[in-house]
Amino acid sequence: TKDRRCWQQPQHNALVPQLVHNINTCHLTMAPTISRRRAVVISLVALCGALAISQSTTLHKQQSPLPLSHSTEENNVLESSTTPRRQLSEALPNGGCKLTWPVKPVPGTPITYAASYPGCGARMTWNLVEALTGMETGDDWNNNGRGSEVVTVKTHYPQSNGILPDFDDRIHRAFIVIRNPLESIPSFFNHIYEMRNHLPVHSERAPVQEWVKWRNAYVDIEIAEYKKFVFYWMDRYTPENRHLLTYEGLTDDLIGAEVTKGLNEFLGQVEGVDPIDQDSVACVWKAVVKNQPPAEQAAQIAKLQALALNKPQSEQGP
Repeated sequence: TKDRRCWQQPQHNALVPQLVHNINTCHLTMAPTISRRRAVVISLVALCGALAISQSTTLHKQQSPLPLSHSTEENNVLESSTTPRRQLSEALPNGGCKLTWPVKPVPGTPITYAASYPGCGARMTWNLVEALTGMETGDDWNNNGRGSEVVTVKTHYPQSNGILPDFDDRIHRAFIVIRNPLESIPSFFNHIYEMRNHLPVHSERAPVQEWVKWRNAYVDIEIAEYKKFVFYWMDRYTPENRHLLTYEGLTDDLIGAEVTKGLNEFLGQVEGVDPIDQDSVACVWKAVVKNQPPAEQAAQIAKLQALALNKPQSEQGP
């Protein structure tokens, strides 16, 4: 129901101009009945995502992307899932890493919001933050019972599925994850469909006829919610206290590890948070984002990712 050419990855040295060209020539077939005004809103928000990728690429343009082949047992080591408590994720020689069970931050550690619109990889980001920092994360609804004793708090606010926790006045920084709404809105609906039908998360795509029915009823609302989400977080914090990244950049084979290095650096800018060494970020990124640990460790990592939220995998959100 959409033309993927609308969001094809442009060449990095002409990222924004090519995306503008894509927007101007794209048919935006996500919604055949969509108005020109709504198409423009979607396109402008998508452009925000391209600017974020461009910013991340420019930030690291003097650095060659780290090798993504750290998949040997020497470089990716996971402690037994029976270990009750573990220490901070460890950097190993040659860019390797050991993913460890997260612990509570030291009391008084500043909290960072992990803000994302639904369908932008919130669960993946939670796992990534815990792997990078070795510290526990929480969410706005306090589903895992960790309250304010966390390094980050996930929220979709001001989208209708999110709230601000009662300790909101103590949070003075945020990283914001956005995604092309041509992808994030359908992904959000897939999650709704799975919850309605009691299906495991990320287990199947909703039938087209169900998507069309929901899209026709709610696309106006979701476009407005998406716009409100982006404006709120860009306005709330000054540039030094916010970090903008895109789902597309975070998951991209070429620049994903470099984008993650930017997030890792931002997380470590507050007292009490000492994230993993930058040389080992690519190793963590590959294991968490690309789900490419050694075959013998895959089951252990999946189990730890579920335990990190104190939930069965079937109950985790998007």
